[in-house]
Amino acid sequence: MSRLKNFSRNIATSYLQLGVNAIYSLVSVPLILHWLPKAEFGLWAVLVQMLAYVSIIDLGMTSAVARLLVDHKDDRHNGNYGSLVKTAFGVSLTQGLIILVAVALGAPLLANLMRIPPEHQDTFISLLRIQGCFTAFTFSLRPLGLMLYAHQRMDLQSYSEMLTLAVLLGLLVCFLNRGYGIYSFIYANGCTLLVGPIFLFWNCWRIGVLPKAGEWGHASWKMFREVFNYGKDVFLLNLGSQLIMTSQTIVVSRTMGLERAAVWSVGTKLFNLVVPLVARPNGAAMPSMFEMQVRGEKERLQRRFRAMVLLTASLGAFCGGSFAMCNSLFVQVWTAGKIAWLPLNDMLLGTWLFILSMQTTHSSFVAVTKQIRGMRYIFFAEGCTFFIVSLLLAGRWGVPGMVLTSICCSLLFSYQYSLRRSHAFFHCSLVELAIKWVLPSLKLAAAFGILTIIVSLLDQGLPVLWRLIIHGSVATLIGGLLFLRLGLPKEMITEATTRLPQSAAKWLQFVSAR
Repeated sequence: MSRLKNFSRNIATSYLQLGVNAIYSLVSVPLILHWLPKAEFGLWAVLVQMLAYVSIIDLGMTSAVARLLVDHKDDRHNGNYGSLVKTAFGVSLTQGLIILVAVALGAPLLANLMRIPPEHQDTFISLLRIQGCFTAFTFSLRPLGLMLYAHQRMDLQSYSEMLTLAVLLGLLVCFLNRGYGIYSFIYANGCTLLVGPIFLFWNCWRIGVLPKAGEWGHASWKMFREVFNYGKDVFLLNLGSQLIMTSQTIVVSRTMGLERAAVWSVGTKLFNLVVPLVARPNGAAMPSMFEMQVRGEKERLQRRFRAMVLLTASLGAFCGGSFAMCNSLFVQVWTAGKIAWLPLNDMLLGTWLFILSMQTTHSSFVAVTKQIRGMRYIFFAEGCTFFIVSLLLAGRWGVPGMVLTSICCSLLFSYQYSLRRSHAFFHCSLVELAIKWVLPSLKLAAAFGILTIIVSLLDQGLPVLWRLIIHGSVATLIGGLLFLRLGLPKEMITEATTRLPQSAAKWLQFVSAR
């Protein structure tokens, strides 16, 4: 199947998965707030964020295996592909055992570190240990998804996650309704533990990405060293990314308490759904860019990369503007007024989302070249700087101060450095990369900002629900029109019309005025 068809299929299913994830969040959070005290919900939010840091035990091995499988998948008869798969399973199993031991022994220490109130400490430790077992199990089976990723079949991973979420939601509602309280999360997660792995294994066997007889090779130290040498460069990068994107709940819990952590978790729920929505096109294009780099298709690689830079930045402008326009109203309606969330938080988060959208495509390109180099130190320095500064500022300036710290750190560290790396590889000027390549996105962001101010001034005094309907309609209709007319260049629209059905192509030409 062609790369374009693979990309189209992968991006369509990934957005479908995000839709299912959104439905899960929209339905589950009000139910959880109905059955659980806010402090217990905050307890679970902190626990989930703590377990997110378990991924540092990966030491970059997952990213390394995903990238190296692309190098070997075209020639499977020499046994290197099968050897890499065997090595990956051995490494993943070892890492799973390390996670199991680390969580079991470290749970009491983490409870004290996070200043969990004494009345909740025993529950936190018990939940952390059980959920740690689940995490260790899923960690050991990661190579199933990596084989699908290397063969550009991320759509099957999306189906797996959608199936798991659907079953998980039903079980969670059932256990909460029966009065199992916060342990409902554990029971539901335990019941769905095998759903994803079984689905992935069956599809790996069905489409033939598992090595066949005679292709398995042997797990070897040579292959392990190849994985480790690349993975160690990814490790600090991933650790820095974890600090940048997932440590906010920990900062809020430590400086403001469990209830404020619950407020942060609910108030940023849409943000956490929108971030992957913006990044998905680039993520879906990565395996094909890996392949272009391996096969030496430099001109095609640059064209694809430039298109992804602009598309991702324009999505960031559209989603960041829509989020800033709607989120605080949505939180009020969604939680029936139980959660108070400032519009200022949304303006800052929307700005950060736009900056991340311009940065992420450039920073992720180092995986295509397999030349991580200084990027790992930049991300780690950014993550540490954010964590330390936000701990100092959050107690005084609250959530706005913490998000403003994120914006400044992204601009000063990862964004400027990733632009310089793209400049060195493609030999384009920094002005061309930072301005000319994303000029339509900058225009879209400015237009969205003006639109948000106008709408907010005009509907002051209306009921919250009506304001949410108005803001959502404006963001969808007028914002969507601006996205097509300002955010995307003529050549991208023209290419899209040549590949869409005739009726859809005429509609796209009409609304985009092309």
